[in-house]
Amino acid sequence: MKSRSHYHAALAAEYALGTLRGAAKIQFEQKMRDDPELVAEVARWQEAFTQLDNHIMPVIPPASVWKRIRHNLDLQPVKRTVTPKTPVRGYLGWALAAGLAALLLIPRLLVQPAAPLPVAILASSTGAQGGQWVVSADMSTRSLMLTPLNAQRVAADRSLELWAIAPGGKPQSLGLLYTQQPTQLTLAAKMPDPGFTLAISIEPHGGSPTGQPTGAVIYSGALAL
Repeated sequence: MKSRSHYHAALAAEYALGTLRGAAKIQFEQKMRDDPELVAEVARWQEAFTQLDNHIMPVIPPASVWKRIRHNLDLQPVKRTVTPKTPVRGYLGWALAAGLAALLLIPRLLVQPAAPLPVAILASSTGAQGGQWVVSADMSTRSLMLTPLNAQRVAADRSLELWAIAPGGKPQSLGLLYTQQPTQLTLAAKMPDPGFTLAISIEPHGGSPTGQPTGAVIYSGALAL
């Protein structure tokens, strides 16, 4: 029997892939509002799918390949009857999540370094309805990946800017963010230390003209690692 953590991991994979629909999606989004670990799990899957899309080139096999497979296996057409009460979506979800997990994680464990780890969750100043940003760090490349989850939209003539704030110190700009998609930032200096605050402010298009936040800070959170 699968544990609760495995069940949540499968749902997170479906949500990140976009196959979680209807009432199941709404219920899952409600759980994310109160569970930062679930938000981080979704961010890990989103990053994994992004890397998969960037590195795998689609190859269409010739028709002769499928014909040969059918011949070797002596496949015969099979009619399947599925009643409305058959829990097909649940089985497909588990199969999809398990297959993608094997495809993504096994090669990484063998030939690649560990994926970026979530280090902060930036909460909205307006509460759960304003969404969140998940921040992941890759120490080997000195970069941050910021992934929005149901983030509020920003006017076209405005930009989002990320700041690192040391305890008792002044904000330092880490760069501009896409408003509705993940952003990878390669840091010019060293990674901020644990205990720093990361904050996102709304700035004029192109970023703050003063080197300090000039607009409202709409997301913030403490750096954990």
